[in-house]
Amino acid sequence: MSSSRFISYIIGTALLGVVAAWSVNYIVDPFGVFGTKFFPEYGFPQERYMKIEYLKNHPDYNTFLIGGSRPGVIKTEVVDSYFPGAKTYNLSLLEGIPSEFEKYIDWLVKNMPDLSHVIIQLDWPAGNRHDPKNAQLDELHPDISGRSKNGFLLDFLAKINFLALSEAISNNTGGLNKMEYDFTKGYWSRPLRDKQIDTNCDLYKASDDFLFRDGNKLRKKLNTSLLSETLAAIARIKSLLDEKNVKLTVFLSPFNNHQLDAIEVSDYELFVTQLVTITDFYNFMYYNKITKDDCNYYEASHFRPYIGDLVVRSLAEHPNRDSDLHRYFSRETLIPELEFIKANFFSERSSGS
Repeated sequence: MSSSRFISYIIGTALLGVVAAWSVNYIVDPFGVFGTKFFPEYGFPQERYMKIEYLKNHPDYNTFLIGGSRPGVIKTEVVDSYFPGAKTYNLSLLEGIPSEFEKYIDWLVKNMPDLSHVIIQLDWPAGNRHDPKNAQLDELHPDISGRSKNGFLLDFLAKINFLALSEAISNNTGGLNKMEYDFTKGYWSRPLRDKQIDTNCDLYKASDDFLFRDGNKLRKKLNTSLLSETLAAIARIKSLLDEKNVKLTVFLSPFNNHQLDAIEVSDYELFVTQLVTITDFYNFMYYNKITKDDCNYYEASHFRPYIGDLVVRSLAEHPNRDSDLHRYFSRETLIPELEFIKANFFSERSSGS
């Protein structure tokens, strides 16, 4: 074979490889950005893109739930049933952080003419902002980032993500992590995990899938840089929504007890003391009948959909006051609420429960 024919063969083979890779990404569409739907289930749906694409064609929502992945299981029809007049969309974002919430809320203010209520879920501000392995999932929608839509989609066409592809295959063949996702409402669930937990929760917790670890071995200091960013973003969000006469509700996520075990009380006090200077909020992040029961969680990070129902009911039925599931923090209630939290943490950790 002559050198020119050999070079042509190499180039042709490489081009075929590129076309094959692009074809796999387009047909399987593990992130859901192309909308091909050759396979009914996604691998890792790219929420930051798909939800805005849906909302661009449905600008009639007036209530939005926004947070990281944890509130992603909250059913919007439940919110609508407890808040009269609400038409709710769940705008949860995997690994979402408040600086991103700010950008998405700014987009809502500009594009949702009936916007009247924003409900923000906040996580414990520790660890890293984003996991590098989820870089494609963390890409903002082009309308928000300012990059071209074609460039955004080309990235998903050209980059092979074997983890996302394998997850898509698993979800379409009945894998345990199969996710049911309703993008017309924005929320998700894992029905096979729900079935396993309901059938035998003790067996489920004993499996590798539960992924619980001793929180005392994972104890981390508060990420003060992320805390500063969180507080600054919430302050700007509140200012924007106040200016537009849009109601803001903030709540702290009901962390599972294993994650609560990893929080230093002094860090906790710093977080809530600074947050309450910006906005009142509802605190589910303490040891209570939800957080102490592992059967309420898929794993140590994510509570199950029916817990989302309880969170919504608690917010709606106990405005501006405590309930059996949350504590209401305001400047006026800060001192007694701090005393409650300190006593709660001390009691639970001392008893070993």
